[in-house]
Amino acid sequence: MNTKLSGQSEPQRRRPVRNPARGLRASLRPAFLAAGCLAVLLACAPSYTRPLVSRGLPAEERKDYIIQNGYGIPENIKQAFLEGYIEVGMARELVFQLYGAPDRTTGGDTNWEYVNNKGNLITGITFKADKVEKLYGDPKGGNTAETKTVN
Repeated sequence: MNTKLSGQSEPQRRRPVRNPARGLRASLRPAFLAAGCLAVLLACAPSYTRPLVSRGLPAEERKDYIIQNGYGIPENIKQAFLEGYIEVGMARELVFQLYGAPDRTTGGDTNWEYVNNKGNLITGITFKADKVEKLYGDPKGGNTAETKTVN
């Protein structure tokens, strides 16, 4: 019997009811998983700070700088500069060439501080008459590798 002609309607098919929130959660699951893994990795990774010497002149340019400007500089200061660390008695200009501009200054530019990306002190320097009078923190500026003499 034809139901359209008899006035009876066809039985409607039931569609499964979908939960739109469940579909969204399922589609975002890989993104949340990746973000969670990244957060765990970043939290567990040790904080790495590049040595301060990487901010200034490269080793070969330090050698050229000493050849051009080294007259009158004591040998121990030259050697420290070439090896990439600060020595008491070093001129402010050599410190600037070695580590670059300080991250913070205090005392009317008599104290220079170099910090890591978290704001923790790496090396602090106190100047008197444009010479390094005192070092605090790491005098090698975070350079834990063995230094080699540049000839």
